[in-house]
Amino acid sequence: MTGDRARRTSSDRTLRLVASDGEVTAPDDAVPADQDETEAGRDVDADVDPGVDVDSILLPGERQSVAIGRHWVVRTAAARGAVGMTNQVLELLSSELLANAVLHGPAQAGIGLQLVVTDQLARVSVSDGADASPVVMRTDPSALNGRGMAIVEAMSSRWGVEVHEDGGKTVWFELDLDDF
Repeated sequence: MTGDRARRTSSDRTLRLVASDGEVTAPDDAVPADQDETEAGRDVDADVDPGVDVDSILLPGERQSVAIGRHWVVRTAAARGAVGMTNQVLELLSSELLANAVLHGPAQAGIGLQLVVTDQLARVSVSDGADASPVVMRTDPSALNGRGMAIVEAMSSRWGVEVHEDGGKTVWFELDLDDF
């Protein structure tokens, strides 16, 4: 994420990532307040091209799966060429989605984890059996939890939810690699 970046959240807040020199400016790609998520590039039906390799694993719906999945994403992304800050952001955001799947998904149900890395983007998808979609919450600064999707929204290029007809959902995020 080069330079100064600002992102408008679905709750109409502006989150800014500040450059190391401390200067904050509004970028050309900031989402106007009157634009909805689809117009802002958060198309929940976004798919990866069919010819692209997809790495995937199935994890048990247990707490240790967050760490196992996070480490798998880091190693697999590095093997596909996503290193440095890109890999660190993939690690953080994957942890958030995996933690949500473990905390809010059906007990002892499996969690699907997919990773796609191309020359242009990295995409992580986490599938679970819960029907409820995640929301970006406004949390009190002293709250112990509830910030995960706000972090995903702020740091990803796009994110969304695909609800499955037979139950469950897939939550995904993408990183545009030219931002790193």
